[in-house]
Amino acid sequence: MKRAVVIVAGGTGRRMGGEIPKQYQELEGKPIIIRTLEQFNRFDPNMVVVVVLAHEHRQIWDAMANAHADTSRIELAAGGVTRFHSVKNGIQLIEDDVVVGIHDAVRPFVSLETLERCYSTAYRTGSAIPVIDVDESVRMVTGDGSSVHMDRSTLKRVQTPQVFRSELIREAFKHTEDHSFTDDASVFESHFGKVTLVEGNRQNIKITTPTDIQLASLFNRSAE
Repeated sequence: MKRAVVIVAGGTGRRMGGEIPKQYQELEGKPIIIRTLEQFNRFDPNMVVVVVLAHEHRQIWDAMANAHADTSRIELAAGGVTRFHSVKNGIQLIEDDVVVGIHDAVRPFVSLETLERCYSTAYRTGSAIPVIDVDESVRMVTGDGSSVHMDRSTLKRVQTPQVFRSELIREAFKHTEDHSFTDDASVFESHFGKVTLVEGNRQNIKITTPTDIQLASLFNRSAE
């Protein structure tokens, strides 16, 4: 099985604050995106890696890449107006007959076990989406402003990488006209139907706020 990953790093990270986007900010002395890339390299050192980044972030990336030798094999793709367009640009660089994951740059704690489940399942079924159980009560707000209780046992929290056979996900993006999708599984589902769910890991948080950085620091220290 030939593997690839498209790292989506085009966001501005307004909720995090700071002078540079969140994916380039340091976590325990190392940029978050570098920690994410290193985890995929641990899983498969031969993996094809594409990073999608905004044009205005290129100087930040170049300065950071010069300080980290493990970025030398990485291909770059241009970020788009939306996440949909960014992912579409990234997967165009992946050839057929490859199992490709699409992953948020700010999720450095995806476990090797989760990666193995995602890639091996997608190889067999065409898709694999890591999810975890919802462990809090959930209510849905209705159109009139009231709310209704929902059975949390029927709900899952979706993570990345969302993994697919490369030719299938490219076809789904090619034939999808709704560019408002923020979830790659939804694009796949709109064209092919059912997606396959696999178990994720709770440490695989998306770092979007200063509080997340504090939690991520704890995860990082416990792993050392």
